[in-house]
Amino acid sequence: MPVPFAGIIAPLTLTVVLAMPVGTVAAADDSLLTRAAEAYRSETLFYQPQNRDASLSRQQWQTLWRRTRENGVHTLIVQWTQYGEETFGGADGWLANALVDAERQGLELIIGLYQDPEYYETLPDNARFRHYWYQQLAKAHARQQQIQRQWPLTPVGWYLPEELDDWLFREPGVRQELTRQLACASQQLTGPLHLSMFSGGFVTPGVYAAWAEDIAESGWQVWWQDDEGARNLDPPMRQAYRDALSCRIGVVREAFARTSATESDFQAMPARPRQRGNDCHPDAVFSLRYMPWAEALHQGPPGDLAQ
Repeated sequence: MPVPFAGIIAPLTLTVVLAMPVGTVAAADDSLLTRAAEAYRSETLFYQPQNRDASLSRQQWQTLWRRTRENGVHTLIVQWTQYGEETFGGADGWLANALVDAERQGLELIIGLYQDPEYYETLPDNARFRHYWYQQLAKAHARQQQIQRQWPLTPVGWYLPEELDDWLFREPGVRQELTRQLACASQQLTGPLHLSMFSGGFVTPGVYAAWAEDIAESGWQVWWQDDEGARNLDPPMRQAYRDALSCRIGVVREAFARTSATESDFQAMPARPRQRGNDCHPDAVFSLRYMPWAEALHQGPPGDLAQ
């Protein structure tokens, strides 16, 4: 993805260390631990399936889901169930079986549909956009029907894996066509329907927020990724986009820190997400793989997708 607005150089911060009684230090440590735990707490958590997760045993999955529920999660958004030709074993495979156990542990599931691995390579071609996006929505519809017929799950919603951003959709006409197609798709797909967006700084916060609102009006729950982990924007610009969003737009707090350069394949490491704001937005955290209690998923280099 191209580099967005140049970052603003932040002023240096002077840290002053004061002597404290031992008891005060212990109390401060407890407070920090409590704040750290609270930062991860959300009723909604994303899970991005990867092939390496197939190595987990059923007992490991059951333990993972139990601990996820114990940490306050109520709803799991599964980012995708098909990534190109990869279906993670299909209706009888490891992913479907793991999600059955998730439901048995009391988690409600929002099931992701089809993700095209060539999405970001294809969409800069605006001339192909209308037909290409129509194809993606058709594949999403087919995937939803397949899961409804074959997978032993009872989803409470559905997630469109193709993420929206203001670089791919920086042209007003392309955004309008996208919103039109999403409105049509919301009449064909079984709801509730969810999708997510992120900001690259290519349209103003006001234009971006209006676009998100138009999509929400077309029948979708929109989630905005807060950029605290991806770091595409400098902090003041990040906050400006957040402040422009209406209350109905959900905020996804990123629990990772990007370690790769902007032009390189995405790599990240776990990091504490931003503390949840005392605001009106629906809240979610990305993602399960980065949670402190998800040691079983901490395998291989973070950032791998369905490889």
